[in-house]
Amino acid sequence: MCAAREQRTSTAAETCTDALSALVQALRTIQVSQGDRPWLVLDLTMAQLKALILLVQSGGLRSRDLADGLGIAPSATTPLVDRLVEQKLARRDNDAEDRRIIWIRPTAKAVAQHEKLMQTNRSVLQEVLEELPAGERQKVYESMQLLLKSAQRVLARRNPPAK
Repeated sequence: MCAAREQRTSTAAETCTDALSALVQALRTIQVSQGDRPWLVLDLTMAQLKALILLVQSGGLRSRDLADGLGIAPSATTPLVDRLVEQKLARRDNDAEDRRIIWIRPTAKAVAQHEKLMQTNRSVLQEVLEELPAGERQKVYESMQLLLKSAQRVLARRNPPAK
């Protein structure tokens, strides 16, 4: 009995995951069809863009960890980071406890660029929500609140507060 319930729960989670992925993809497609392509104005190579995303999402990495995250040789990170530093998208910080370690941290400009790249245009969201029957909007809102709380729990678990 438990195995059957677990199977149904897993299938339901997969169905929800597929539906949410499809929604995100549809929102991005609408956004691009409106001509919103923020990545085109960036003066970054694909490797630099990937590094920027990793740095912002992690809050900063050691050079070796950045190389591992990008799947490149550690020696290739130096020129990559140099370019990000030149564009004021990253900075190098000494580790407080070990002078041999250098942290690569995103700047406020990098965070702003990342947010612009990752956000779904508000007008797209509004247009999609206006397509909903008025009576269904409250259910959608409540469901989004549940998803947001779940996402916040996952973030808290993955990024526990510093002691």
